[in-house]
Amino acid sequence: MAPLDGSFFMKRILLTLLGTIFFTVPALRADVPAMVMSVDSSAFVFSPGNWVGDAGREGSLYRQTWNPGAYVRITWETSTAKVMPVLLLDTSMHAPTSNPPVLACNLDGVWTSNLPCAKEIPVAGMNGAGKHVLTVYLKKSDQLNRWGTQGVSGTNVVRITGLKVDADAKPGVDAEQVPWALIVGDSITEGIGAQELEGYSHLVGQALRTQGYGYCISACGWSGWLHRGDNPPGDVPGYYVISDSINGSGGQYHDADSRWNKIDANHSLLDSRGRLSASGRDGQEPSVIMINYGTNDAIHNANASDVRASMAQGLVALRGAAPSAHIFFIVPFGQYKAEEIKQMVGAFNSAHPEDHRVSIIDLGPDAANGLLPVNGYWGGLHPNPRAHAVFAAQITARMVAALCKSVPVRP
Repeated sequence: MAPLDGSFFMKRILLTLLGTIFFTVPALRADVPAMVMSVDSSAFVFSPGNWVGDAGREGSLYRQTWNPGAYVRITWETSTAKVMPVLLLDTSMHAPTSNPPVLACNLDGVWTSNLPCAKEIPVAGMNGAGKHVLTVYLKKSDQLNRWGTQGVSGTNVVRITGLKVDADAKPGVDAEQVPWALIVGDSITEGIGAQELEGYSHLVGQALRTQGYGYCISACGWSGWLHRGDNPPGDVPGYYVISDSINGSGGQYHDADSRWNKIDANHSLLDSRGRLSASGRDGQEPSVIMINYGTNDAIHNANASDVRASMAQGLVALRGAAPSAHIFFIVPFGQYKAEEIKQMVGAFNSAHPEDHRVSIIDLGPDAANGLLPVNGYWGGLHPNPRAHAVFAAQITARMVAALCKSVPVRP
């Protein structure tokens, strides 16, 4: 028998690959019946405080966010499982010369990472018929053009319009997690320096989920109490902007230049009563607020008196907008503004002895020393993944201990 030449094996390999693609990716076949679940379906649960829509905070056409760490969880059931789920997005606002935001997905326990935003994103991992859960995270985006201007959306955003699934799919009914945590900060809280959803904020949020909490990561690189966020000159307002204070008191508050009560340039974070709200409805205040600010105000030389006034008056505003929340001030890991934060919280607690829900989480000088460039172990100003993991463990333990003293942690 004549020997087989290399072309025979190449043809067999090619046919095998084509067969594998045909049989294992039926979602891409035009002849497979499919349906689209819209974003106002009971199947969709969006992370609190992160999303806006075509009708204010809600709507049926889309949901949109600019916050890295924001997530949406989608549940459904199917008896066929012939269609690979396809996430549908509106990318019309994306600038053609910029990098699109990047997503990470978990479908039935299977992770797919580094998915640039596109009109259609097939998501692998569905394991047969039955109930399915897809969680989509905004992993990262360029730090510019995310906030928008009055009447105009930001361009560097994620806008989800639906999920394509089997035609026989039935949307799940997945209730929002009623207690929720608002996690606020700068690029460190955004996760710069970490890799695949390894930032301390994401890890703390995941720990809270085991206790029945939802969570919102509202973080922006470069930002601070006063300092504007995103690439200079920065289109994201400072958190709670005060000017012309004297020795940390008084001054003028600038609401238009502050973001503590806003999601983006066109949407309030408050309900009709002036309370922080998960999705815009009354009675949805956060149970936990965690703030990690001070680094950018220090390294960019913001007015020291105005920073102190911003902290103190910002705390009063947050307490009014979330009367029952436990508010945690994280001393920045590099110890920036540490004394000012301690003095501010001490003064508030002295003036409000009945309020036992304002705390400080301070990881101390060891954390700061590890971040020094001469040591290098932690990665510099931005912690590396190992540092994020260590800090998250320490923050979670101290947070849970404080919550157990004031409000029971849900089982």
